[in-house]
Amino acid sequence: MNKPIGSSRTFVLFLLSIVLGIWTANAQSQPSPKMVAANQLFNAKKYSEAIKAYTEITKEEPNNTRAWSQLGMSHYSLQQYRLAIESFQKEIAISPNPTTMYNIACNYALDKQKDKALEWLGKAVENNLPTFVNPAADTDFESLRDEPRFKEIMITIDKRLHPCMYSPEARQFDFWVGEWSVVTLQGQQGRPAGTSVIQQIAEGCGILENWQSGGAGLTGKSLNFYDQNAGKWYQYWVGPGGGATRYSGVYKDGAMRFETEPFQNLNGQTMRLRLTFFNIDANTVRQFAESTTDDGKTWTVNYDFKYVRKK
Repeated sequence: MNKPIGSSRTFVLFLLSIVLGIWTANAQSQPSPKMVAANQLFNAKKYSEAIKAYTEITKEEPNNTRAWSQLGMSHYSLQQYRLAIESFQKEIAISPNPTTMYNIACNYALDKQKDKALEWLGKAVENNLPTFVNPAADTDFESLRDEPRFKEIMITIDKRLHPCMYSPEARQFDFWVGEWSVVTLQGQQGRPAGTSVIQQIAEGCGILENWQSGGAGLTGKSLNFYDQNAGKWYQYWVGPGGGATRYSGVYKDGAMRFETEPFQNLNGQTMRLRLTFFNIDANTVRQFAESTTDDGKTWTVNYDFKYVRKK
């Protein structure tokens, strides 16, 4: 019994056929009348007739990868999995591509050949399987869900989709993520300074600060991210006054340590700013801000904040 046209696997196959058509567009001329007729049979779900038509085409044009692909999908649609595999392997011998490898894996899985299915799924991923293809949601792999190797492949795919989530460096500032009440540690200790919501953004590749001071109600934001090429963290801060501050730094000794390049302040002095976030514990962060106008010989405390995680 054929799968319904609305099934997730059938939808994926049609997407893959589109990708394959683009893949081979430069290698082949416009479809011949026989190919057009065969495609019409396939689209009308007359798979047995389509198989005959595509088989004839492959005999006349043995390097027609599109015909081999459609022949494989026709066999798949009739649950003739081993014949589908043969067709896809003919195609891949001419023009290897990850979508075809994926199709082979699906047919092996449905033919209850788990090892072969996992082998070919691994090959598809190694050869840059398109990111829109999600094996975890494909019903063809239902029998593989609990297989350790299948789970490993899914992790490999997720790492490619969300590389920052698996980067130890990109995770160094996660201790600051959360909703916080902020109090001052200078002057009147414990006096409310404001609130801040720190969000993980861009699939873990960035951290967005949303600051609101307590008294004046002023707001500000900063974008924080780890640049793998530079091997540094960066923070770009902008407040309501229109001024922007750019920091760079590293995570070291339990703290995120930022510093600016020298710049001219409003008084014409050359100064630098230093900003340190201490990871005290799971519910406490200290933010310590300093400035220097003598090239770091002495530092003045600008503010000293304690972040307390909201329950």
